[in-house]
Amino acid sequence: MKDEHGFFTDPMTGLCAALCKAAGVRPPEQAAPASTELTDELFSRYGAFTADRIMIYNPDAIGDWVMDKYIGKFARSLEYAPVRHRFITVFPPKTPVCFASMYTGAEPEVHGILKYEKPVVTIDSIFDAFIKAGKKPCIVSVKNQSMDRIFRGRDMDYFSERYDDEVVEKALELIKKDEYDLLCVYNQRYDDAIHFTHPKSRRARRALDCYNVNFDKLVAAVKEHWSGHDTLIGMCPDHGVHRMLIGTGNHGKNIPKDMNISHLFGFLPKQDR
Repeated sequence: MKDEHGFFTDPMTGLCAALCKAAGVRPPEQAAPASTELTDELFSRYGAFTADRIMIYNPDAIGDWVMDKYIGKFARSLEYAPVRHRFITVFPPKTPVCFASMYTGAEPEVHGILKYEKPVVTIDSIFDAFIKAGKKPCIVSVKNQSMDRIFRGRDMDYFSERYDDEVVEKALELIKKDEYDLLCVYNQRYDDAIHFTHPKSRRARRALDCYNVNFDKLVAAVKEHWSGHDTLIGMCPDHGVHRMLIGTGNHGKNIPKDMNISHLFGFLPKQDR
C-alpha cells in the first residue's frame, strides 16, 4: 500500500520481530512490533508454522522500482520466495543505517547510526535474540562492509570475504555443515555498479543477474542440506536507488525510489528422510 506521496506504508522495522515470531524467538526489547501485513501474508500462503532455520540473502540497493523494471530477472527467485512484501526503509536510506534498523527493529535514533558510518550497534539485535534463545546465528559478508562491522561483539560467528562470489562460496560451505539457525548473507555488486555507472546500465543489469544466481545457489543448498528443517528463506535488500542529474546512481534521499523496497520470502518445510 502507498500513501498519497507514493511511499509504501509498512515500516521495515517490523521485519525483525516478524522473523523472530516465525522462529519462535522473543524479539529484541526495542524492536518495533512485527509487521502484521507480512506475517499475515506468510501464514496465508503457508499456514501457521515455526521455522527452526532462517536463511536471509541481503543484496544491497535493490529498490522496489528496480525489481519491477527487471522482474524477469527475479523469476527464479520468486519461484523460491513468492511472498513479495513491500516495505518503506528508514531515513536516511544508507546501508549501515538500514541494516541496523532491519536487524534491531529500531529506528535510527534508537540504534544510533544516523548517517553513513559503521559503529558497532550496542542495542539488542535479532542476533542477540537468537543467542538468548540458545540458537546459533552467523553473518557472512564482504570484508569491512556494514553487515561485516556493525553487529560485531556478539557470541556468534562472522565470516569476512573478499567480494560477493567468495561470500556465497563460504555461505554454501556453511549451509552444507548445517550448524546455524540464522544465516545472513550480504552481497554488494549492484550497489557498486550503480555508483560507478547508473541503475539501468549494462553493468548494473549484470549485477542483478548475479544477485539472482547467487540466491538460486543458496536456496538450492538449503533445500539439499537443510531438508531436515523447516526453513524460512528471504531476499531482503536495504534500500533503493535513483539516478542523479550527473548521470550516476546514488541513494540517500527521502524519495520513493530510495525508500521503497521489496522483500521476497518463501518457506521450505522439512522433508521426510
